[in-house]
Amino acid sequence: MATKGFKKVTVVALLIVSVLALVVVLHVLRQRPIEPPEPPLPLPEKAPPVVEEKPYARIAIVIDDMGYDMKPLEEILGLDAPVTIAVLPHLAHSRRIAERAHLEGIEVLLHLPMEPKDTTAHSPGEGALFTHMDEREIRLRVEADMDSVPHITGVNNHMGSKFTEDGEKMKFVFMVLKERGFFFVDSKTTGRSVAEGLAKKMGLPVASRDVFLDNERDRDYIRGQIEKLKTIAKRRGEAIGIGHPYPETIATLKEVIKELQNDGIELVRVSELTR
Repeated sequence: MATKGFKKVTVVALLIVSVLALVVVLHVLRQRPIEPPEPPLPLPEKAPPVVEEKPYARIAIVIDDMGYDMKPLEEILGLDAPVTIAVLPHLAHSRRIAERAHLEGIEVLLHLPMEPKDTTAHSPGEGALFTHMDEREIRLRVEADMDSVPHITGVNNHMGSKFTEDGEKMKFVFMVLKERGFFFVDSKTTGRSVAEGLAKKMGLPVASRDVFLDNERDRDYIRGQIEKLKTIAKRRGEAIGIGHPYPETIATLKEVIKELQNDGIELVRVSELTR
C-alpha cells in the first residue's frame, strides 16, 4: 500500500513540476521583445510598357485618270505605298488596271465622269453624267460605269464643275452609291459643289479634296503642292491630295514618301479619311 501511495505522490510531483516549467517558459517568452518579420524580397522590376508612337497626321493621295495605259500603274506599284487610284470607265485598260491594282492591295475608285461647265473645251468622256438626264438615266449610267470597273470601294468625280453644283442630280447619284455601300470623294472642281454637304445629309460616307498636286507638270511645283498638303494635315490631322499619272508626279511622290514618314505623317487609303 505504501508503494502505491509513493507512486501517486511521484506522479503528482512530476505534473506540478511540468506545469511550473511551462509557466516559467511562457513568462520568459512574454518578456522577450517580438521581432518584426523580415521584409519580403523586392519583386523584380517590370519593364515599362512599350508605347507605339502614332503619326499625328494622315494624308491620302488619289491618282486620277487611270485606264488609258498599264504603264503608270506599274510605276505606282513601285512606290510601295497605299496610294489610291481612280479609274475612268469604259477605257481600253480600265478593267485590267482595276484587277491588277486590287490584286496588289491598291484601293480602287471609279472616276465617274460628270458634266463640266464648258463642254466644248472639256469633254468628260464615255459614261458621263449630264444635268439634262432624269433619275432613271442617271441611275442606269452610274450602274453601268460601276460595273465596268471591278473592285471599287468608292467613287470620285471626273470634271463635274456643273454637275456637282446640282443638288437634285447629285442626290440621284448618291442614292445608287448608298445602295452599293460605296463612299464619295468630292474632287472639288468647283467651289460651289454641293456634294459633301448633301452626302452627309444622306448618311453617305464622304471626303473632299484639299490640294491638286499637279495642275502644272513641274516637279518643283508638285513638291510645293505636297508641302501645302502637309501643312493642312499637320493643322487639321488629315488631308487629301489628288494628282494624275504623269511621270513628273510619280517621280516626285517617290522622293517625298519617305520624307512624309520621317515627318510623322502616315500615308493612308482615302477610304480611311471618309466619314
